[in-house]
Amino acid sequence: MANFVKQNGANGHGEQEERMTVEYVNRSERFLLPKQLDYNQQFHNLYVARCEAMSGLLRERVALKWGEQYPIRRIHDLSEDDQEKCVIIGTVYKQQTLKPSVLKELSKVTNIVPQPIACDFTDDSDEVMLEDELQRVRLFGNINPHEVVTGIMCAVLGHILEQGRFHVDEILFYECGPQKPLKSLDNSPFLVLLSGLNMTRTDDRFLSLEAFQNWIYGNMPEDKGFDPSSIVRVIVAGNSVRNEDNHADSVDLEQQATSEELNGIKFLDQFLHDLGGSVHVDLMPGEFDPTSSLLPQPPLHPLLLPMSSQLMSCRSVPNPYACEIGGRCILGMSGQNVDDILRYSRISDSLSALKATYRWGHIVPTCPDTKFAYPLQGKDPFVIDECPHIYFAGNCPEYKSELVKENGREVRLICVPKFSKSKSVVVVNLATLDCKLMKF
Repeated sequence: MANFVKQNGANGHGEQEERMTVEYVNRSERFLLPKQLDYNQQFHNLYVARCEAMSGLLRERVALKWGEQYPIRRIHDLSEDDQEKCVIIGTVYKQQTLKPSVLKELSKVTNIVPQPIACDFTDDSDEVMLEDELQRVRLFGNINPHEVVTGIMCAVLGHILEQGRFHVDEILFYECGPQKPLKSLDNSPFLVLLSGLNMTRTDDRFLSLEAFQNWIYGNMPEDKGFDPSSIVRVIVAGNSVRNEDNHADSVDLEQQATSEELNGIKFLDQFLHDLGGSVHVDLMPGEFDPTSSLLPQPPLHPLLLPMSSQLMSCRSVPNPYACEIGGRCILGMSGQNVDDILRYSRISDSLSALKATYRWGHIVPTCPDTKFAYPLQGKDPFVIDECPHIYFAGNCPEYKSELVKENGREVRLICVPKFSKSKSVVVVNLATLDCKLMKF
């Protein structure tokens, strides 16, 4: 790997000082789209792949938790005549009266009936079901409908009731796969996370962006005990061109890029080019960036970024994104998973939603139900089959972080705020997994 430098001046001129380097491996192959996609298959195969992958993993968790104390039964084998306590495994489905439907979306687009814009689709009448390949059963008892979302795989301990209802005593989630042990590092490399640049509105944050660049270059007064040359990589977690839907009220199904958005892409390209002259930069797409909004989102096309795409230090990566830096497994998304969970549950904040996806062992369980996806076949790429050391979500309303220590694992959860609102980035010490907010 080439050695990069911190430079005096935003234009990359002046004295140079060697930047710290660490081993890097891109682990995002599973989030890249196959060359051919069969759109006739729709989304059934994605659910089947999720069920096949996580059912076996959950059976292992059941064996560790309860041993052979309770039998594992299929839902269609349950009988009201036999109310023995047992375990059933399946996918959560929430029946929600306020949930948007395709017909409602079409009526909005065609102006038949105006639909109000909602940010919360929960209601006290929401019900939870568990389904497998053949049947569903309604869940009652020790389960809160507002703490789960459609698409979660889980094992449920309880017994069948009359009228095909199942009383829940306890719920068991996958809680991610195994985690690699943390390697000791000879130094303290740092990772920088930022999101929501919104380059269509640079006027109100030009000085903040310039200050951030100068900080990366080493031209700002150094914090005590921190050297900017120890920053080994910057991950830009989505919504870099814009961070809001500028066409939300439009009915044109073939939107053309506005001059504002074209200028935003040019500003982003220049920003990445300048930054890439000093440090490695990974650019993730976001919900409102110029690429498909279906998940997993493919990297931004290099033709959109003619200057920065020529640099070996700048790479366009998919969303979600997984990599390994200095032996630390890093996994993150640009925030769509957290936003969707907050809309379809009463989980209180972004950090709680991110922590929930970690417990559920799935990056974005609401996909493809309410978060639309490509019709992938054979494997669900969003299953967290290896526990990361750093797990982040971009474009959050505010910065929050927690170090989760359980079952012999340590995971740093990070909610990265929008730079356009907070004028701040998150700095993570890869040696200790400590992190802090840096404001500009």
